[in-house]
Amino acid sequence: MLRFEPTVTDQAPTIAVAARLSELRGKRLGFVDNSKCNADLFIERVAAQLAERFAAVRGPIVRKAAPKDRLSDADFADLGQCDAVVQCFGDCGTSTSISVADAVEIERRGIPTVTVFSTAFASAARKQAAGRGMADLPLARIPHPMHTAQRHVVAERADAVVNTLVERLTGRGNEAADIEPADRFDGSNETDDQELFFARGWTDGLPVVIPTADKVGAMVATSGRDAAEPVGPIPPRWRQATVEKIAINAVLAGCRPEYFPVVLAAVEALLDNDCQLYGIQTATNTTSPLIIVNGPVVKELDINARGNAFGQGARANATIGRAVQLVLRNIGGDIPGETDMATHGHAGKFAACIAEAEDDSPWSPFHVERGFAANDSTVTVIGASAPQNIFTYGCETGQDILEHFIGATLGLGHNNIIFPTGPLFVVSPEHAATMARDGIGKTEIQKAVFERARIPLTRFAERSVRGLRHRRARWFAEVGDPNHIGIADRAEDISIVVAGGAGIHSLFVPTAFSFRPVTRRIAGKV
Repeated sequence: MLRFEPTVTDQAPTIAVAARLSELRGKRLGFVDNSKCNADLFIERVAAQLAERFAAVRGPIVRKAAPKDRLSDADFADLGQCDAVVQCFGDCGTSTSISVADAVEIERRGIPTVTVFSTAFASAARKQAAGRGMADLPLARIPHPMHTAQRHVVAERADAVVNTLVERLTGRGNEAADIEPADRFDGSNETDDQELFFARGWTDGLPVVIPTADKVGAMVATSGRDAAEPVGPIPPRWRQATVEKIAINAVLAGCRPEYFPVVLAAVEALLDNDCQLYGIQTATNTTSPLIIVNGPVVKELDINARGNAFGQGARANATIGRAVQLVLRNIGGDIPGETDMATHGHAGKFAACIAEAEDDSPWSPFHVERGFAANDSTVTVIGASAPQNIFTYGCETGQDILEHFIGATLGLGHNNIIFPTGPLFVVSPEHAATMARDGIGKTEIQKAVFERARIPLTRFAERSVRGLRHRRARWFAEVGDPNHIGIADRAEDISIVVAGGAGIHSLFVPTAFSFRPVTRRIAGKV
């Protein structure tokens, strides 16, 4: 076995599931509606069948504001008055991962549960439950999809799963078929280093730099920290990262030692609760962590803030971003098709790291607006989708450009319609200079986008409107516009960074999951 493996094999301490019920008759059952489409219909049907066929007593139905939300203390208190809990359902990445987290906590409190997952996500649920120490978490499978299923199909699937729910709550069913082995071919017969790393699943699909003692030691030394120092458990499998394990993955990615303090600060920022990394990693969404670097370190490390900032060609950008992704893969267990359930993904899942072009900006640097000094070196992370180009052909004034910024956000389907994180605009120096010339600053952009980037609810399907009124409840409660949905709940939630080369292009970057950007000061020797 290699001395410098990039992975962590330690497993979470085993947590026993709660004792099962002897029978359902007269037992009070609580339900969790995670606000997925059709979950309410499914629960109504299941609850009625359990009452009619098994004399179970219907308890509270807790409905979340969104599938990405954990159960609150008040929710756990309500469910704690029940004899058992049924959760419905996991049929996307986030609804699966968060349902697993809640189910493990309910079981830990001594209340038997069963959580329903669609067939496309049941395997991911099993692996995530194992990462939390409960490999035998009771689950029930239903066919995928559920979001787009017609009402009669929802009813049929609810009826069909009732017996399984009873078996899982009473312990009478054999769940062995649902528990899949986690072992993978480890390349033990491979003699070629690169092929061994590919065989063990330690790469992102590209060749890596083989970690040696000298290379790893040089990385650790730039951090000024002990190699064995714990940094934190990395979701979705919650394995403990140390400074050394992160350094090994930085070597794999091709980082120079002086890049390592940036990598380390980025990983620590990702573990902040405001980032919501667990949801980012496990979603069907295209979201992945975006890293934005500010301060003197940008020039010191030659991190690209200008032309092709999101593209290829800059070693620092590519390898810092890649190192973070390898940490999520090799330590956190974020494996496509196993726990990373992205429908399409995007190139940011290989690497997404840019710097702000502070010298080319007429405005205050991003990190200064976030409370840091201009001479501080910082890294900011946020859950981001792939950038969308804003091409301002024919525009002559700052107001013309601003109109395009607003218009770029008004299409249906982007993340900031559902997630109120607030979008990110990556403004080219040319656009920034023109807008500043015409008296338009960051505050004016934020205000205009907040007030005018509103989509009429008449453009949405009826069920979408119901979902928006639930998931974006703060918008309707606080903004006072009942007929439109905006792309942020507050103007200050809209983030603006200047980056890029020459040209009449800027970027609209939809964001998701993160409550807000998270910024950390970079320490160590660069």
